[in-house]
Amino acid sequence: MTTVSPDSVFQYRPLLVSLAYRMLGQKQEAEDIVQDVYARWLEMDIAAVQQPRHYLMRAVTNRSINRLKTLQQQRVSYTGPWLPEPLMEDPAPLMTGDKELSIGLLFLLEKLNPLERAVFLLRESFDVPYKELEEILDIPEANCRQYLHRAREKLQQDKKRFSTDTARHRQLLEAFLDACSRQDQEALITLLKEDISFYGDGGGKASAAIHPLFGREVVMKVLLGIFRKPIAPAPQFRFLQVNGQPALALFDGDTQTPLLCICFEEVDGAIDSFYFVRNPDKLKNIRLVS
Repeated sequence: MTTVSPDSVFQYRPLLVSLAYRMLGQKQEAEDIVQDVYARWLEMDIAAVQQPRHYLMRAVTNRSINRLKTLQQQRVSYTGPWLPEPLMEDPAPLMTGDKELSIGLLFLLEKLNPLERAVFLLRESFDVPYKELEEILDIPEANCRQYLHRAREKLQQDKKRFSTDTARHRQLLEAFLDACSRQDQEALITLLKEDISFYGDGGGKASAAIHPLFGREVVMKVLLGIFRKPIAPAPQFRFLQVNGQPALALFDGDTQTPLLCICFEEVDGAIDSFYFVRNPDKLKNIRLVS
């Protein structure tokens, strides 16, 4: 039997943080869970652990499931729509344009209960075999398949929208910023789907729409209004890579503090949904890059 060094498991940290983040949508919560798992690991007798990666993924998944139950209860009383915390870098990038990391899909995963979410992510993002899934979640393989089927059904109509065409995503983002900056209503309306949705997350700490907005005319007026009035002294817009996709961030020109992160999803070459994150607590991982 191979001897496992207590410190050797730290190579799995990026993978584990990535898993916990996808489960919770919050980076600090994810890091706290992984830290707790490692603290427990360093205290236990690991001589009998033959598959440390498997053991750690199981521990992180189960802790994430338990933590998500509490977080989802708290999010019910959140001020306005709750959006995941945007990341500029995935702790463990799985693939180019990974759809299971986008703000839009992480937002949709809130439809799932914690166990459905765990099964969905372990299969879809991490390609965990059913046999291993059965051991990680301690439920029969048949049940795992049922949970995955249920999760896919809940996401079916929405998940098919998500695109991984990064170049097209960037082009739409540039056209959007140009149209809003010039207050060009005709140009902007060509970029938006007729049934577009808009979600703004200020968390009660920054101004944002309290309720989701739907429909091209309504969303267009809101967007033009946002860009018409100065959001900050000498604001600076920057294109960044956020959650695996091009995004737009606004920084205070004097302090370089992030003030807004704009993400969107597109369908058939037009913007289908906007996600405006303004809660300062969720912008800690957004920074200017040279």
